[in-house]
Amino acid sequence: MGAEHLEKIIKLDQMVFHREEPRSLQNLQGLRRGDEDGCFVLMDGRELVGYSFSKTMGDEGYLGPLGLHPSKHGQGLGQRLIEHSQDYLRKHCGVIGLEVRPESGKNIGLYHKLGFHPTNPSFIINIPESISFPEKHSPMVDNLDFEFCQELSGQKREIISKKIDIWSRRELRGVSFQKDIDLAVENGGKLIVTKEGNEPVGFLIFYPEVFLHLWGAVKPHIHQNQIIIEMIRLFRAVHGSGEISMAVNSRYQYLVDLLLKHNFKIEKSVVRMLMEDFEGEHLKKSSNMIIRAWHA
Repeated sequence: MGAEHLEKIIKLDQMVFHREEPRSLQNLQGLRRGDEDGCFVLMDGRELVGYSFSKTMGDEGYLGPLGLHPSKHGQGLGQRLIEHSQDYLRKHCGVIGLEVRPESGKNIGLYHKLGFHPTNPSFIINIPESISFPEKHSPMVDNLDFEFCQELSGQKREIISKKIDIWSRRELRGVSFQKDIDLAVENGGKLIVTKEGNEPVGFLIFYPEVFLHLWGAVKPHIHQNQIIIEMIRLFRAVHGSGEISMAVNSRYQYLVDLLLKHNFKIEKSVVRMLMEDFEGEHLKKSSNMIIRAWHA
């Protein structure tokens, strides 16, 4: 896939999915930047008739958006696109997965035949307009710094990004969020970081042009609950009103329970599937709090 294909992909995507709002060029540029070598187009002569996006996050990767012209259905071409992505991800990742809507039975069946199996679903959780947190803060929490990083210099943001990358690769068995963090902050997305001294212990990012949902993480910490709620509350103060949602892997049950306790609402669930022999640590409990469908 080249940059010259993106305008044609927008038209094909809209023909296939009939979205209320077509994908934007900025959205596709961000998706392609996730892994340019893992994004493919299917050509019939000079006509673009299919596309698929792949994404790697350090040692984890997943299949992204895929579309095929209706005239090409039933010829095995969608499967060929998926297999190109699988071949690419196999070379780079130890965990390979995807997300699919639960009502898409035909797609679930296809992915199952290609070696993907359901695991913990993702929950799409709406963020309330007003967020209460009645627990009394300790002096240690008061010593934490909650920073809106657009107010920091580019050099300081780069240092924070690299420190988060070191932490995530260590804590999450090779997972890296650095490409996504850099993409967001370089293009006007919102980044909130919690620091203890000079070390980041949590972050949130909102860049809806590419990532539909608010996402982020908090490393294991005695005050995890306060950190994650305070960051979301700060995000609300910076962002203002309006409907915002998060995608949370339901294996982080403690995080889901915490959010529901504070009047966050589950809007829907999404089927998560992992490729056989590339399952990672998805059945083990984790003391991290990850506001994202991945880590597996």
